[in-house]
Amino acid sequence: MENNNKNPHRDSDMDRVLNQFSNDERSGAEEIWRISKQSLRPSSTPSSADVEEALQNVHFRIKEEERTTGRTSNISMFILSNVRYLVAAVALIVLGFGFLFVPKTITVPYAETAIIELPDGSTVELNSGTTLQYNRLYSLTNRKISLNGEAYFSVEKSEEPFIVEANGSAIQVTGTEFNIRSWANDPAKETTVTVTEGNVEFYPEGKRTQNVSLRAGQTSRLNPDMSLPSQPAEVSTDEALAWRNQRLVFQETPLIVILHDLERSFDVNIELDVDDMDYETLTAYYNQPANIETILEDICTVKGLRYTKTTNGYRIFK
Repeated sequence: MENNNKNPHRDSDMDRVLNQFSNDERSGAEEIWRISKQSLRPSSTPSSADVEEALQNVHFRIKEEERTTGRTSNISMFILSNVRYLVAAVALIVLGFGFLFVPKTITVPYAETAIIELPDGSTVELNSGTTLQYNRLYSLTNRKISLNGEAYFSVEKSEEPFIVEANGSAIQVTGTEFNIRSWANDPAKETTVTVTEGNVEFYPEGKRTQNVSLRAGQTSRLNPDMSLPSQPAEVSTDEALAWRNQRLVFQETPLIVILHDLERSFDVNIELDVDDMDYETLTAYYNQPANIETILEDICTVKGLRYTKTTNGYRIFK
């Protein structure tokens, strides 16, 4: 596939800088440039042409100084004799500085889970298909996380608040343990928070005054149709966190949500080829199910449907 984002002018700029090196130096400089360039969005930093133009302006001013004063300072001499290295160095420093502002992204493949440790010592357990992002200066500038999916957080205590932003909602703590479920493809666009230890503030993103406070054993939910999260309710944390033990628990859950969970858990595609069935609810419990067909068989039996295997997954029909 053709890369429409390729910029021939940017490649030309790179060649002009690298051509200032000897053959022995060029290969190392090219490798540094390539690695730095891969870490950035094309438009996130100034081009090497911009950098070189700035240095040429310095060069011009030094020449003017020499012409008007009749002498050249030691600093000017240094710049003039090393300008080719300065051009490349400044370009690479600019690229490296921009790299710090590209968030670190972790995505867990379907049918897998993962546990990661954040720079402040906090840990996050990620469910299948979950994506988590945080900036590369995390814990130095703030402790802010972006989440799409489901994750269990064990947060180290700190004076700096720990904030998770998830599809229009925000969860703020200082040190505690809690679960967040927030999928962008959820039909209701709903975020659910369940606390197992400590206290958590839950509010619409950017509207902290419209928060509810949750303590251990409580849950709350928020969707775009709500001005503030639901009032905290007591909940069985064992059921809410069943996914951490490879269990599936559905309590009056819409069929389309169940199928999305099954797709992520078993890494398959499921097509619901039935009109007006997306929001039919179902209650079911599975303790570490060995295969998806057992679950599909149960769903079809309860709802009067059938299923068949396809080239890339399953199809449910009447």
